[in-house]
Amino acid sequence: MNWVRAIAAVLVLWSGTAWAATLTWTANSEPDLGGYRVYQCSLQPCTKSSGNESLLVTLGTGTSFNIGTPAVTQYYFITAYDFTNNESSASNLVTFTPAGAPPPPFVGTVKVVGNPTTGPWGVEASTTDPRDVMVGMRLDGVFHHADHTAPFGFPADNGTTATTGLFGIGSHTVEFFFRLEKDTTTLIGRTCVTVQEGTPPSVDTVTLNVVGNPATGPWGVEGFTTDPRNVMARVNLDGVFHHTDHTAPYGFPDDNGTTATTGLFGIGSHSVVFVFLVQGTNIVVGRACVTVGEGIPAPPSVKTVTLNVVGNPATGPWGVNATTTDPRDVMATVLLDGVVDHVEHYAPYDLNDPPKLYGTGPHTVEFVFYVEGTTTEIGRANVTVREGAP
Repeated sequence: MNWVRAIAAVLVLWSGTAWAATLTWTANSEPDLGGYRVYQCSLQPCTKSSGNESLLVTLGTGTSFNIGTPAVTQYYFITAYDFTNNESSASNLVTFTPAGAPPPPFVGTVKVVGNPTTGPWGVEASTTDPRDVMVGMRLDGVFHHADHTAPFGFPADNGTTATTGLFGIGSHTVEFFFRLEKDTTTLIGRTCVTVQEGTPPSVDTVTLNVVGNPATGPWGVEGFTTDPRNVMARVNLDGVFHHTDHTAPYGFPDDNGTTATTGLFGIGSHSVVFVFLVQGTNIVVGRACVTVGEGIPAPPSVKTVTLNVVGNPATGPWGVNATTTDPRDVMATVLLDGVVDHVEHYAPYDLNDPPKLYGTGPHTVEFVFYVEGTTTEIGRANVTVREGAP
């Protein structure tokens, strides 16, 4: 069998009663097919080598698997394996998003090319979203063009990276809006960058600070400038003019005389741009932008679940214990080879204590931690153990 090829297709099927969702895929036809492995990630990138993946279950030769209804957005791919445990490359990636859940955070990069201080410059943007996407671009709040194929470049691209040009001495803001190609109303993310063309001022003229907590509630943006002249600030939200502020403090969506006020503007990513001008003129003294993810919690900075194999599975009884760094009252669902073994409500969390034997061959043990008495998942991990001689 050619074990470097990917599975032909994976689909996510949605239940009308919201009880469960099912992964289905096209069967492999090789005579030495042993089965399939289903992998799960809580964030992107999600690959066999990303470090975010966990083995959800090892299956036989069936072509579907019920994933239930995860409480948060999850990503899935599958691989095939043969009788001697050789594994194929990964299938395409699919996403489960529970009803009412915020969209996943936009994952991508933006990079300035050329040297705007001394000559022409441009901006290149990319995304790791695996879907067919298009990008709309704005320069200083004005639509510039749409790009339907990667690489995505401003002012254009040469098939490899962004091209370059000159757009006027001073600061410029370039915004990228990523949308699904076949559903252009679905915005999957946005990002922006401010570039200084020509010799930059001796100090940064504009600074933006996000106030509030956009991951969990209302937020706003306050702007500052070091320019000593009488200035005003023009504020844009998501490429649309919002308001002009003629006196400090300068805030979005408003200010209370001390700092910016806060509000909610829709779950997802938002770009806020401040353009400072000499009062009553069109002379720009500086600009800056910031991209904010409303309702999108930051990914965990540390691994919340750790597993340890106890005993010696090569020569005798073995078990697995689990720990979590989450300080809340939690419970753990323990699965052995894809089947729930038990639910444990108090530490220590174990797959049986003392260790025992489960049958010669590989076994996958998974611990899924939840806030006690809820379906709010806080982390999971799995380990595959070979019982008997390796």
